[in-house]
Amino acid sequence: MLLTDNPIPDAEGDRYGFRAHADVLCTAIADTGDLPLTLGIFGPWGTGKSSFMKVCQDLLDQRHIPTVWFNPWKYDQKDEIWHALIQSVLTEIALKLEERKKQGDLALRERMAAALDKVRRLSQAAAWLLARRAAGPLTAGAVTADDVAAAQTEFTQPGTETYLHVNHFERDFKDVVEAYTDGGRLVLFIDDLDRCSPEAAITVLDSLKLFLGEGSVVFVLAMDYQVVAEAAARRFHSEDPDEARGRQYLEKLIHFPYHLPSVSFGAIVRDLQARITNTWLAGSNELWELIEVAFDANPRRIRRFVNGLNLTVVNLSLNPDDPPSQRLLLHAGTLLALRMKHPGFFAALQADPGVWRRFDDTEFFRTELSGQDAALSAANPGARRLLARVSFRREGYAFPDPPTPTEIRVLTQVLTVTGGLSNGTADPSAGSAARGATGEGPGHGA
Repeated sequence: MLLTDNPIPDAEGDRYGFRAHADVLCTAIADTGDLPLTLGIFGPWGTGKSSFMKVCQDLLDQRHIPTVWFNPWKYDQKDEIWHALIQSVLTEIALKLEERKKQGDLALRERMAAALDKVRRLSQAAAWLLARRAAGPLTAGAVTADDVAAAQTEFTQPGTETYLHVNHFERDFKDVVEAYTDGGRLVLFIDDLDRCSPEAAITVLDSLKLFLGEGSVVFVLAMDYQVVAEAAARRFHSEDPDEARGRQYLEKLIHFPYHLPSVSFGAIVRDLQARITNTWLAGSNELWELIEVAFDANPRRIRRFVNGLNLTVVNLSLNPDDPPSQRLLLHAGTLLALRMKHPGFFAALQADPGVWRRFDDTEFFRTELSGQDAALSAANPGARRLLARVSFRREGYAFPDPPTPTEIRVLTQVLTVTGGLSNGTADPSAGSAARGATGEGPGHGA
């Protein structure tokens, strides 16, 4: 009954037409000779960035191009996040080098052993920086003289070697990647940047430049462009963010912006129609019109709506002697959409059920709202349009007339339990970088 919120695992699981686009992009990644290269996969919250990158990763694996996947949102602190990024890459490389060392001839084993030794020293250097909380490499690109003195005082000779290795990090990382890929390229996927705090997101981007900027690596970053640009703007001007400055920062870092191809609403219907447990609702043109108006073609929002709708239908059907009417089911869907998209309007309906009918009359008689209704409409942009599109006055559809106060009271009580988001909580897609804390990656999510 409930749909998971995970990205698809591979190209075979693609149901939204991503594979053809991903194949073109992967060919470009494989053929590009000027490395390192940074690609930005841009798309709004919930539109399938994570799934698209999973398709790309699978296609690259099929071409025997090594890949690493990193999710920065799991790490909260700036020091943690750049350290976790580096160690994730080094761990993946070390595992593969160990495999090749066991399988190769003497010359290959010696070459892999030398590369593994360098990986270990890189890992030690990163751990040393984390322990010292050395901010230098994340800001000015150099460790300070005080850090040198501290290293010489607090560390033995191996510690000093570790410090010296920090200054050669980019060069040594380049050598490791070359050995790991046999002179090829490594593709590093970094997902969910727009789920991170602004500081963490920018720390990841800075780390790419300052630690890993010389290797034969293609960095593929998934993000909501606007969210990360705003984070960069706040980094430069915390009190009065300069949005243009944030965009310029991203333009310098991202060599190639790739805007995620939109998913067709028809593909979403084909994918999810069988997931709606009530067969009448699943085949209702009115329900799918409501879904498209409320959530466009955003797979994640629609999957969350379907989860809430399935639970609502089950609750309304608890009494087998009094099954819900088709009218009540459609009203339940509309109220659920309002609760998810316009929680303030949903709360107003609970207090004054007559609002729905007044909005419907005003919209179709083309008169202006007044008083509290006008203020409610202004505070909830989009709610009036949604109600107009599901009005019983619309031609070509069989929407029911507005629900009675009793119907609204019954449905809102049920939806308080089954509706997914709490009263007063807007759709997470409307937030900023922190909005992803609600969870990323539907079946075709970001």
